[in-house]
Amino acid sequence: MKQRLIAGVLLILTIFIFCNRIASQNPEQAAVQMRTQAPVKGRQGSDFYYNQKTNPFYPKLAPYYRTKSGYVTGNCTWYAWGRVCEIKGGKLPYVFTGDAGTWWQKNIDEGWYDYGASPQRGAIACYETHVAVVEQAEPLTVSESGWTVSPKKSGPVFHCGKPWRSKERPLGYIYVIP
Repeated sequence: MKQRLIAGVLLILTIFIFCNRIASQNPEQAAVQMRTQAPVKGRQGSDFYYNQKTNPFYPKLAPYYRTKSGYVTGNCTWYAWGRVCEIKGGKLPYVFTGDAGTWWQKNIDEGWYDYGASPQRGAIACYETHVAVVEQAEPLTVSESGWTVSPKKSGPVFHCGKPWRSKERPLGYIYVIP
């Protein structure tokens, strides 16, 4: 009887330690699945996209924002900022305020986040005039929203898969999530 009790306690303790170890490897990224569809206001995770306190690019560069020539349908900066905050599970400490073409050099100049040439999950892929978010490093899979103006309201121009700019090599990757 005593041996069974000790064995049971040891089993529970082993399971507890094992689960704790898995959860502590990278809890921020482990809980968030790959985004394969555009964020929809009011759905899970949408606060990172549709809240001005979290996303400095909302509402001006988010979907449905009225311009002189139509509606913005999801700027890449609005989407990338929201997505990395969603993966992290909170607001990032340093904010990129310029257009996508400034993020890479501004990060290097001001030393906000680590950066490099290798894709990592949650990193921002920086191109000359575009940003995307790495969902998976091997094979390289990104989620991204492109900037376009439409005469009527439509959802974000969203894509998940091989980068749209696959023929253009990125300047590099900003590792906003350690």
